[in-house]
Amino acid sequence: MLQLTFLKDSARGESTTAFSTSTTHSNIHKGDIAHFAQVGFDTLVQSLAVQQGFQADVIRTIYKYLGSFENTVEVIEAMREAAEVHADAEILSRTEEDDIEDDSIMDDSVKEDTIKEEEE
Repeated sequence: MLQLTFLKDSARGESTTAFSTSTTHSNIHKGDIAHFAQVGFDTLVQSLAVQQGFQADVIRTIYKYLGSFENTVEVIEAMREAAEVHADAEILSRTEEDDIEDDSIMDDSVKEDTIKEEEE
């Protein structure tokens, strides 16, 4: 059982317990449960968004189709992994193209230098 202590009566050395929680939700008013559930869900979505690098709306959309947060986490993790693989491939292909262009630029400049030397 968790007890949070906010006030301490220093004269008597006694603590005043603000509230305590147990395994039942008897301390939460029934009218507040939906609100607390939404706040908790929003917090989990935002946390997953930060961890995996996607917008929260993307995670909510996936959740809407799957209807299970556990399945949503699995799909979002798979999406991140696929994005990383795709990014690696794109970066590699673009840096290889740059290397080829750099080589051809150097070849052209060498050719120009050679032509200038021959003309002199």
